[in-house]
Amino acid sequence: MKGLEISFRDIEHSDAIEFQIREKAEKLTSRYEEITGIRAVVGLPHNHSHKGNIAHISLEVGLPGETVAITHDHHDKTEHENMYVALRDAFEKAQRKIGKIHNKRIDSKRRIH
Repeated sequence: MKGLEISFRDIEHSDAIEFQIREKAEKLTSRYEEITGIRAVVGLPHNHSHKGNIAHISLEVGLPGETVAITHDHHDKTEHENMYVALRDAFEKAQRKIGKIHNKRIDSKRRIH
């Protein structure tokens, strides 16, 4: 796995969550070889407007010449503290964004040749 940095904020470190992040990051980097690194910040900040805490995931995915930032707060009232759902959604969002950039880059290379 290329440069992966994982931070936990307002939540204790969890080996299980870290394992999920590593697994999803590995899958993402194997699909898009141009990824230079991933920074993941996991948090469970207290939000007074909701009952309980909301799972918060922030990803920064490095690509040549740019960084793709993904922020995901899991607001589902029945699963608002489910970090695994928030992780899944954040990485799916990252995959869609990076896929669009990847396809755009391939398309522009085809036009040049």
